[in-house]
Amino acid sequence: MNQELRDIIIRLETRVRQLIMQQQKMQEEQGRLREQIADKDEEILRLQIQNEELKEQYNRLKLAKYIDMADNDVKDMRGRIRTMMRDIDRCISMLKVTQ
Repeated sequence: MNQELRDIIIRLETRVRQLIMQQQKMQEEQGRLREQIADKDEEILRLQIQNEELKEQYNRLKLAKYIDMADNDVKDMRGRIRTMMRDIDRCISMLKVTQ
């Protein structure tokens, strides 16, 4: 019985050592995973900031395009007014000739 008890104790010690090694590996893995999570959190924050900056740039571009379109509309309107004034001048001069 004594030898049997020693064998059981030796197996138990071996198993406990294995469990301790597994626990150490798991703690190392947990530390590595926590670092990865911290890195990903930093990346998420960086991307959120970049996203906000891009949204702001997009809104500025939309505003600039709207202003540009308004500018073009003003230019087109001025061109139309000039054309209409020339037509009116022609009509007036034609009326003067016929009188």
